[in-house]
Amino acid sequence: MTLLPLGVLAPGCSSDKTATQGQMITCTTDPGTGEILRCAPGAGDGSGSNTCQDIDEDGDGEPHDDGDDKGGASLTVDGGSGDRDHDGVSDDHDCDEHAGEDGDRDGLPYDIRPKLGATTKPVIDAFAAEGTQPAAIVSITMSGGTWRLTELQAGTAFVVTQADCDHAGNREVGRDRVVVTWKNADQTQHTDHLDIRYCK
Repeated sequence: MTLLPLGVLAPGCSSDKTATQGQMITCTTDPGTGEILRCAPGAGDGSGSNTCQDIDEDGDGEPHDDGDDKGGASLTVDGGSGDRDHDGVSDDHDCDEHAGEDGDRDGLPYDIRPKLGATTKPVIDAFAAEGTQPAAIVSITMSGGTWRLTELQAGTAFVVTQADCDHAGNREVGRDRVVVTWKNADQTQHTDHLDIRYCK
């Protein structure tokens, strides 16, 4: 039996966020990395293997939700597939199970939101928000832009200005995605993405 979250039964509930809150979204994914590329409201047409689905709990049009829906013990839905986050979408179709999304966070939060006028080191601050610092940051890269990349790679603090809020980021206005690779104390190496949302 398929379990659907309450939000699916009443899409577009009153909210200070967008009309996608509580609705199903369908996202296309990179065929090589599985990274989420873009999303649209609705269940989609079901064609193509490079898609996934999620319930947009916070209404931002993306699979990541405020308060990371990592879930707990698996719930059986759709004839045996697990549903770790209990959103009614089986894990084998759930965008949250893709690399870097809610069900697969590894040392970094999904995003960090430096405020206008704040002094920040976004990547270091992001690790601090998770309560840990790596033994070493191996690399920080950015696809489709270079905004603040020099400061990010050097770990240099900077003050968030209106230009940060207004720049054309590689994700949207005022928002950049960087890919961070780091080593832990046991010398294991990990890579994850981090979205920097200036002035949110």
